[in-house]
This record gives sequence, C-alpha cells and structure tokens, in this order.
Amino acid sequence: MVSAMISVEAAQAIISEKIMTHSLEEIPLGEASGRVLAQDVVADIDMPPFDRARMDGFALRAADATTVPARLRIIGEVAAGSSFTGTVNSGEAVRIMTGAPLPAGADAVQKIEACDANESWVTIRQPVRVGENVTSRGSEARRGDVVLRSGTVIGPPEMAVLASFGCARVTVARRPVVGIISTGSELVPVDVVPSPSQIRDSNSFSVAAYVQLAGACPRCFGMVVDDERITAEIIARALREVDVLVLTGGVSMGNYDLVKAALGRLGATIFFEKVCVHPGKPTVFALLEGKPVFALPGNPVSVAVTFLLFVYPALRQMMGARERFLPVVQARLLGDVRRAPDRRSYLPGRLTIESGEVRVHPLRWGGSSDFVAFVSANALIVVPEEVMMLSQGTICRTLLLPGTSCAVS
Repeated sequence: MVSAMISVEAAQAIISEKIMTHSLEEIPLGEASGRVLAQDVVADIDMPPFDRARMDGFALRAADATTVPARLRIIGEVAAGSSFTGTVNSGEAVRIMTGAPLPAGADAVQKIEACDANESWVTIRQPVRVGENVTSRGSEARRGDVVLRSGTVIGPPEMAVLASFGCARVTVARRPVVGIISTGSELVPVDVVPSPSQIRDSNSFSVAAYVQLAGACPRCFGMVVDDERITAEIIARALREVDVLVLTGGVSMGNYDLVKAALGRLGATIFFEKVCVHPGKPTVFALLEGKPVFALPGNPVSVAVTFLLFVYPALRQMMGARERFLPVVQARLLGDVRRAPDRRSYLPGRLTIESGEVRVHPLRWGGSSDFVAFVSANALIVVPEEVMMLSQGTICRTLLLPGTSCAVS
C-alpha cells in the first residue's frame, strides 16, 4: 500500500496509466448523441454538393449588374430541392430560393431586397460581385476530407455532420457502467427523516449525476454500514456487475473508516490513498480484479471535487474522448482566496463575462460539507501549492464545471 501524499498530477498520471479504453460498438445514428466517436468520419460527397444560393433573390451574371439599375429578363425559377435545366445568358436572370442550386451560366445571386421585380422583368438596384451570395461546391468539405475525428463527443452539431455525410450507423466506445456505493452507518434514505445523529444519503445521487455528465452509466448499490466484512461483500458483489466502482466515505483515519481495509481483504492493489488536494485529501485509487476502484471522501463537496479531478477524466479516457479533463479558463479574481495549508485548493467560484473580460467571483462557503453553497458554482478556483493566497485582481486558473456555462453580464 502506498501511504505517501502525492500531487494531483501524479494521481492523474497513475490513473491514466491503469485505465484501458473500452470495447467498441456500432449504434444507430439516432442513439449517438452524447457518445464518443471511435473512428474518423470521412466525407462521402462534396459539401455543399453544388453551388447553392445563400439567400432568396435572383441568379444572374455579375457582369450584367456592374452598372445599376440593370433590367434583366426573368427566364425561370428554382427552389431548394429542384434544379433549372436551362442556361442563364447575358441580360437574363432566374428567380432563386435559399439553398437552391445555382443555374448554369449564373455566377452570383443578388438578394431580393436589392431587386424590384414583376412576373417577367427584374431591376437590380445594387451591383453584385462574382460569387456573391453563393456557397461554392465543396467549400465546406471535399469528398475524402476527415470531417470528425475519433475521440469527438457527439453533440447536436456533430449529429448534423454525421447525418449530412450518410452515417446511418456510428462506431463508438461502449459506455462504462459505474457502480456507486455510499458508506457510513449515519446514512439514511432520502425519504426518511434523519435523527439528530443521521444524515440523508446525497452522495449516491450527485455521483450518479456526475457519471451521466461524463457519458457513462451509473448503477447505485445503496448504502453500507461501517462494517469491514459487509463493506467487502458489497464491493465484491458490485464489481461483478460493473466496470468501475466509486465509493464515498470511509477513507479517513478514524476507527470506522473501513473502506481501505475492505479493499485489502479482497486483495485490491492500492496505488495511492492521499492526494495533495483540498478538499479531498483522503482519496483512494485501486485496481481489483482488473477494474478501477475509486474511494472518495464522504463530504459532498469533497466528493464533487475529487470525482471531477480523478473519476471524470478516467471515464472519459475509457470512452476514448480526446478532451478528458475539465476546461481551463483564465479569469480575473474578484476577491481574495486562501488555500489550505500544504495542499492545492479547488474553491467554488462563479465565472462571468463582464465588459468583455472573464471574471470569477469566489463564493462564500462553509467547507467541504457545504453543498448548498456549492450549487451556485460553475467553476473551481485553483489556488496552487506555492502560494498561500491569491489576491483580488489576480489572473487565476479556473476549471469550468461540466453541465455549466460562463454567464455574460
């Protein structure tokens, strides 16, 4: 067992070395949102596949509209999804709709707002250049171009790209199933009114939500009392059904912190059990039967911070995502913040964009159990080990929390 306290980067490196990418599966496009591409996607056609109008107006030869007003004869109409079979000659124009293919002979489109037209003639009131208001064939992608890279998380824009290039089925990494266990004899279910010595189990629900944000599948195994034998039995049972196991609580140095002992009883290899991080110092990472096991502290904010620093990137790595870690945002600090002694601190903050500048407001909170204050956070303010305090006005490093955005004010 490794008992020395290690850095955040060292812990992340150990996890990355031990995590294996999952097997692949092919799924229908309609089920691909939120999944991670496991192969490059290549354009099977030019995009657009023809020169097309960017707006409603008249397709014409730009040379006919260098001097305005210019009066041209309307020889037809073309809408999106149809084509014009003739050729536009000098002195002629074709009424055209957005998205329609540019007729042969035409080299520009003048928008309808710059035209006066009746059934037979159009007067062009503004000059137009060659190529104006036209999207050229292949200008967005050429056949054979890689349009999406392996490791890309599929969101709405990616769904549109996949559909546009005929990807009716998509190869993705299998989503890992993550088992979740809350430990502690003080825990009661959410529908029970706790006694003065009890608390409701919130960690099962927050961890499950974070697992879903990472793109994996949560499976809750409930609560376990502070008993080494029972804890080991629940861990062993859960591991038979999942790919990754996350436990919360029971990893400090107290007489009833029995998770490490239970893992030892089962023959787990523990790679670290203390990380130079606040909150969340007593974080454990192990392999048991070849499967990753994360044992996180029990306080809700500690759970959030350690999950996002260690479990979240591990799950993303398992699914082959190119972007594994939380996005880093440089922001101006709008208040003083202090770190914990001898450890790097990750403190809740609120990122905003004010007067064109990214700023972060430190949030008042009562420590690692104050999950109510943490609700307002959309970022973690990083206070590095080498400084005791970051002063107001400092440009600091922040981590943007998943499922949140930077507000503009």
